[in-house]
Amino acid sequence: MATFEKPKPSDKIPLDLLPVIRSAGVLTDRQFQDVKAKVLSGEYPNDSQELAARLVRDNVLTEYQTKRFLNNKTHGMVVGRYAILDRLGSGSMGRVYKAHHLMMDRVVALKIIAPEIATNERVVARFYREMKLVGRLDHPNVVRAYDADQLNKILYIVMEYVRGRSLAQVFRQSPIAPPDMVNYAAQAALGLAHAHEQGIVHRDVKPSNLLLTDDFKIKVLDLGLGVLMEADDASSFATADGIAVGTVDYMSPEQACGRDVDGRSDLFSLGCSMYHMMTGRLPYPGENPIERLGKRISGRPVPLSEVQPNLPAGLLKIVDKLLAHRPSDRFQTATEASEALLALIRPKTKRVAPPPEREPAPAQSPAVAAPPPVAAPPAVITVRPKYPNWFQPLASFVERKPRGALFAAIGALAIAFTCGFGLALLVR
Repeated sequence: MATFEKPKPSDKIPLDLLPVIRSAGVLTDRQFQDVKAKVLSGEYPNDSQELAARLVRDNVLTEYQTKRFLNNKTHGMVVGRYAILDRLGSGSMGRVYKAHHLMMDRVVALKIIAPEIATNERVVARFYREMKLVGRLDHPNVVRAYDADQLNKILYIVMEYVRGRSLAQVFRQSPIAPPDMVNYAAQAALGLAHAHEQGIVHRDVKPSNLLLTDDFKIKVLDLGLGVLMEADDASSFATADGIAVGTVDYMSPEQACGRDVDGRSDLFSLGCSMYHMMTGRLPYPGENPIERLGKRISGRPVPLSEVQPNLPAGLLKIVDKLLAHRPSDRFQTATEASEALLALIRPKTKRVAPPPEREPAPAQSPAVAAPPPVAAPPAVITVRPKYPNWFQPLASFVERKPRGALFAAIGALAIAFTCGFGLALLVR
């Protein structure tokens, strides 16, 4: 039987819960009339708390819903045609809820974009453009988007509801075993390859955006949302997640410098995620975000072979290539990266000796074979991030003069605190 937190003494429990449920709009008319009839017939209790517990037990309402209703909170429980069932989490981009389409009877994940981002006209325009691309995505390793809209001042996107945990949650329990990490990264690369083919660069690949389903499939989350931070002048540098667009511990050097980024930037972030989740250590350690940012702009990561020397040579080579400082030295496509990773876990098959050749036929003048067609180079879709005017000179200085990185870091950190960014810069 469901258990409930008792409302605070100052909260007034509604004497009649039915009007509260009705005003919230989380039930269809037919569902509400059915509940009302059972209350009037005595099948359901009339007491508000007892009725709430019974409705949860019968799967009519959720605990999240009834807790709000017992506190007379009904606002925002329906967004468009979606009834909010539960709160799944929150981040710098907004809040994520488990929701239910009232007409289609489908459970979804609904992300409401943070108001400070959604009220920017440039963000809204960029959101509409990006959602048209996201709507084309259809891949088993990508969280599918079903709907996106703006309701008054609320900007939201509706996605498939995935049962499982993020790799960040898995990693909190213990580092991920290398064979599992290779499998997960290969699947993530396949999902990223599909997105890149549709013209979408993630910009924020990290463990919390890689979902592991209950049947051990990886799905890439939040594709198309990274551009919202770039379009928002107020949050283009300091965010609740770190620095600039993307979490600082996983972003690529070119992204940290504010340069154009393409799919190879996502591959660098995937390499950082693999490194961190296998070892429990960051490839670019530092005392604060500015120091870690400076290291990835001007330096090289701590070699994975020094942190875990017992890893297979093939895996070390792949991670090193993913973390190459120059994009041209990395895998050029996510498909290449996934193929290299899958080759590490495919079972080795013995080569069967070919049958003996037959007596050769009389030699004939061979026809001149046409040269094989040359594959066109993969399209590189670049995106120019938007950063504050003061940031680009700082990044260029750190890149040109690595020895001055520490002084630049200290100065930038002091400026950030003076400007009121202190708290945002130190998160994570």
